[in-house]
Amino acid sequence: MGLLCDETAASGAHRGRRGLAAGLALAAGVFSGACTSRPPLPDDAPAGPYEVVDGWPRVPEGMVFGPALDVAVDGRGRVLVSHAAGRTSGNDALIGEPTILVFDSGTGELLDAWGEGLFMYPHGIEVDRNDFVWVTDSEQNRVFKLTAEGQVVMTLGEAP
Repeated sequence: MGLLCDETAASGAHRGRRGLAAGLALAAGVFSGACTSRPPLPDDAPAGPYEVVDGWPRVPEGMVFGPALDVAVDGRGRVLVSHAAGRTSGNDALIGEPTILVFDSGTGELLDAWGEGLFMYPHGIEVDRNDFVWVTDSEQNRVFKLTAEGQVVMTLGEAP
């Protein structure tokens, strides 16, 4: 598995958070549609100056990763990925495994993982200017505001 990455980011050139987020969002499209053990194909890559970075992300052995649902970048440059830990839309139980994975943007190393027992399908993720993490759960019809460490600060909506 690999990540699509803008060539300037791969070479170490500076990019803004939005630029990196946009590139990673394109990569999320590849993850969400192709979370399989097959390597990415040339047709998987969107048009543009992107390349596959083999070995990014680095997920620990035995951890179920995917389908990846959304990607965000926090103020420290860490990449946050919401994923369903092998579940599909229509899941009706809280996912017991971590559903928010935090990666080092350069190395792809997993830095943190949280969200176990909180989400049924963590469909969207955003990080605000104060580094609060906002996650939408499409199966619970809820929006969660969390700290950068995954502690719930606020919940909007009601579970069905």
